[in-house]
Amino acid sequence: MSPTHLIWFITLGCFWGLSPSLYKLMGEAGLPISQVITFTGFGVALGMGVIPLLRTGRVIVSRQVALFTFGCAILMNIPFTLSLLFSRHVAATEYALIASTAPFWNYFVALATGRENASGRRFLAVGVGFVSSAVLIVSRGAFTGDISLWVIGCFIVPVVYCAYNWFAARYWPAGGDIMVIGTMESLFCGLLGIPFMLYFAPPWGETALPLWSYWPAIIATAMWTIERIAFFSLIRDRGAVYTIQAIYVSTPAAVLWAIMIFGGGTDIWLWTSLAILMVALYLNNSGRLAKPA
Repeated sequence: MSPTHLIWFITLGCFWGLSPSLYKLMGEAGLPISQVITFTGFGVALGMGVIPLLRTGRVIVSRQVALFTFGCAILMNIPFTLSLLFSRHVAATEYALIASTAPFWNYFVALATGRENASGRRFLAVGVGFVSSAVLIVSRGAFTGDISLWVIGCFIVPVVYCAYNWFAARYWPAGGDIMVIGTMESLFCGLLGIPFMLYFAPPWGETALPLWSYWPAIIATAMWTIERIAFFSLIRDRGAVYTIQAIYVSTPAAVLWAIMIFGGGTDIWLWTSLAILMVALYLNNSGRLAKPA
C-alpha cells in the first residue's frame, strides 16, 4: 500500500465520521434541509467536475450514465433527507453509532438479492451488531418510556441507504468514469432539491438566513468533495473490499468528533455499544466471503 492510498484511507474514514456532527451543526444553525441538499449537491458537483475537465478538457455523459446517476440521486436524497432530519433530534454520538450499522443491513439486502451467499460468520456479525444497538437503546430508557422515538427512528436511515447501495452495485455502467458519475450524481441531487427548496424554504425574503449561517454547509461541501474523490480513487486503485475497511476508522472517529464538537453525550453504555459494534464490524468484514457486498 502506497503512502497516498494510506492518506486517502485515513481521510475517508475521518470524513465519514465527521458527517453526523456536520448534520447536527447544520440543524443548530437553522439551515433548511432542502437548502442543504440543493447547495451541497451543486457544490460537490462543481468540485468533482473540475477533475475530468482538467484531465480531458470536457465532461462526457452518456445516456446510460445520465439515467444511472439520476436514479442514484433520487435514492441518495431520500436517506440524506432523513439523516438531516433525525440528526436534529438525537445526540450526535448516538446517531453516529446507529448510522454505522449500515454494513449489516447491506448484507441482508445482498443476501436477499443473491449477491451474497449465507455465511455463519456474517450472521454472527449481524447478531453482535444488533446487540450493540440493543445496548444503546436499552441504556437510553427504552423500557422505562424515557427514550425518544427519534433514536429508534434513526435506524430507518441505514436501512433506506441499502436501496441506494443495491441500485449502484446492480446498475453501475460498464466502463463508466467514476469522476463523471460522481459529478452527475451530485448535480442531479442538487437539481432534485430545487423544487422543495423553492416551496418550503426559498433563500430570500424575511425568513432568509444571514450568509454566515451557512458555514457548516460550506465546510461539508468541501469535505464531501474530497471524500468522494478519496472514495472513488480507492475503489479504482484498491477495490471495494479494501475501501470499505475505512469504517473501522469512521465508527470511532464519529463518536470522537461528536465529543470534541458538542461535548458530553457519553457514558459507559455508549462506549460499551461502540466496543461491541467494532467487534461486529470486524466479523462482518473479515474472513472468507463468497462475494463482496
